Amino acid sequence: MAITRQKKEVQLTALEKKFKEGSGFAFAKFYGPTVNEVQEIRCALREQGISYTVIKKTLIALAAKNAGLAEFSSNDLDGNVAVLISENDEIAPAAAIKKLKKDFFNKETKTSKFDFSGALFEGKFLDEKATEMLADTPSKEESLAKIIATLRHGPKTVHSALTHGLRGITLSLKEAEKFCAN
Repeated sequence: MAITRQKKEVQLTALEKKFKEGSGFAFAKFYGPTVNEVQEIRCALREQGISYTVIKKTLIALAAKNAGLAEFSSNDLDGNVAVLISENDEIAPAAAIKKLKKDFFNKETKTSKFDFSGALFEGKFLDEKATEMLADTPSKEESLAKIIATLRHGPKTVHSALTHGLRGITLSLKEAEKFCAN
């Protein structure tokens, strides 16, 4: 079914607004998910602060250019494409695609209903492989948790080594003293 020019302009304006307000952008190619599956995905992503929009690839490229994010061609996006946008996390949309790819993987055919098509990161268009690498990047919260754990664990380790090390040296000296006294 053809989309009227007026409807395309409305879609373009809405996507430009989302691009300007968002911080993380990824593109998922999809192969035949059911309407119910897409509705469930949208609800789950919305809870994470991620929007899921299906729109023409030419409009995606034009909206990204108009929003000042990155310039790329609609040919850079492969297959049927959905746009995932997060308002506050640059990695979340790519990580969401990674989860969708895993959740909808068919072991018999060794294919998934979802895959990476690209992403926008730091003013550049990322291809499928770069987007997959981006999805493996820990989130801000995970990184901060690891730093805090390291900072908390570090002094404990040093204290433990010094305490046990000094205790061991003291015991060794006492044993040596007993040996020398005999």
